Amino acid sequence: MTTTIPSTDLPVPREALLELGLTEEQIAEAEASRPLTLAFQANEQPNAYFDVERVKKALKALAQFKHTKGRWAGKPMTIAGGGLAPWQVVWVIAPVFGWVYFDEEADAVVRVVRAVWVEVPRKNGKSTVSSGIANILLLADGEMGAEVYAAAGSLDQAKRVFDDAKRMCLTSKHARSKVRALAEVISVPHTGGVFRALSKIAEVAHGLNVHGGVVDEVHVYKSRHLVDAIETGTGARAQPLIIFITTADEATEGSIYDEKHSYTRKVADRVVLDPSHYGVIWAAEDTDDPFAEETWRKANPGLGVSPSLTYIRKEANKAQTTPSYFPTFCRLHLNRRMRDTSRLIDLNQWDGTAGMTDLARLAGRRAWGGLDLSAVSDFTAWWMGVESWQAGVELEMFWRFYVPADRVDDLARQLQVPLKQWIKEGFVKATEGNVIDYSVIKADALVDCKRVDMQRISYDRMFAGQMVQELDAELKGVEMAPVAQTFLGTSPAIKEMQRLLGKSGQQDGPGRIRHGGNPVARWMASVVEVKNDGQDNLRLVKPDRQKAQARIDGISACVNGLDGYLRRPKQKKYQAHTA
Repeated sequence: MTTTIPSTDLPVPREALLELGLTEEQIAEAEASRPLTLAFQANEQPNAYFDVERVKKALKALAQFKHTKGRWAGKPMTIAGGGLAPWQVVWVIAPVFGWVYFDEEADAVVRVVRAVWVEVPRKNGKSTVSSGIANILLLADGEMGAEVYAAAGSLDQAKRVFDDAKRMCLTSKHARSKVRALAEVISVPHTGGVFRALSKIAEVAHGLNVHGGVVDEVHVYKSRHLVDAIETGTGARAQPLIIFITTADEATEGSIYDEKHSYTRKVADRVVLDPSHYGVIWAAEDTDDPFAEETWRKANPGLGVSPSLTYIRKEANKAQTTPSYFPTFCRLHLNRRMRDTSRLIDLNQWDGTAGMTDLARLAGRRAWGGLDLSAVSDFTAWWMGVESWQAGVELEMFWRFYVPADRVDDLARQLQVPLKQWIKEGFVKATEGNVIDYSVIKADALVDCKRVDMQRISYDRMFAGQMVQELDAELKGVEMAPVAQTFLGTSPAIKEMQRLLGKSGQQDGPGRIRHGGNPVARWMASVVEVKNDGQDNLRLVKPDRQKAQARIDGISACVNGLDGYLRRPKQKKYQAHTA
């Protein structure tokens, strides 16, 4: 699943872009290069507004610098001068510098955005623009004693941004008079500012007081310690800014890239509300033809300028003739995380089937239950699908989620979701202790089953032994059935879920379920993946709970329950009525 931006959705007011000097044609060009995923909530910060003058100041400062390498050397970093593209202004610079609010603690107007995630294929100029932004933070952000850092997995990589920024300063008449550029540091004597390159945690042993940071090629980081040091070093600054720039990784779960990429998607999908985090991801989707020029343009906003069409065509030809290079081409030039799994649910379809649900109106109707009890110290889910009275709707779905109360803080921190808020709002129940109290789940399930005509409860047998026996003893006449968590065991129910969501094969249609928009189920729907065995059989991919930020228990419970629904007797049907 991907978050696609409507063509009319810009992170900057259109009138502000015109005031900044962009033409309608340039704005249209930027819209045509829109990212696949946009994490943008800055306008939702209380009292936020867009300050055109702030962006003008940033662009004026950037205009003092020129490209220093390759065929672009000497071109000023302006749209008119050819060194800056409209998409870079519209999707990166303007939203980051333009959204501000009055911070009472700082007693000043400050930036809303504090962390920026820019994920784009190679050769799209992300490092050069980041070098220019680093110089803005050092020289033109109104910060005394600004400390700015370029960080990467190796010193050579970190110095790419640092050295480029230094060359920009030395070739700028305006900046050259203000800085002292040495081999390892750029200093600004008048303000006390410094800019350094970092590549290992030992270099920050004495602590940092970070105003700005550029964290380059996040996908190669093997440890999170350096990133943590930079992020935690911003506490004394009024409006720090950390920019993460990267291409896709090799689908390594639990890495710092995986964490930041996943967090950006959560903000984009509104699973997490965080106005201070802004992110853009340009990428091809799994269903796109990797050798079509349309796909190349979708993933590369600068295609035709940087990278050149000739270069991408040459790389694509190499990928076609050298199968071992194909994954590298997809990762570096289409920004695809290469894996053998794919997203199960399109959130647009999921949101389109939210609708209204009302368990009270469904009393006595046929229902099917699903359990995913999982580990005793993590999420557990009970799902129920009840035949609906609504015209065109087959099932209304309901979830109950459980976590151990003593694990709430750890889970909230690990998963980066608003778990405490979900508990407060009643979407999750925290059971006493550091392990799940199955007696609470059983009691809730019994109450639910007595309100409807429960047909079958399906479950994953791994953790369900004792509880299933107890439910079976109390629910006379209700079938208790295990569902094998294999390709053959889960594939029919997964395909039934796709049908109910409105997707069958390649055909999309209106969904035939209503689930009420439960935010916990929505989060799980946004991350659940399936694997295909090559014979059109599917099974859910369960994340490694020691590392992953994903949980899919609610969807697993739903799939288990749908196995029973799929096998229901066809002769007994209710006539649907308009609600």
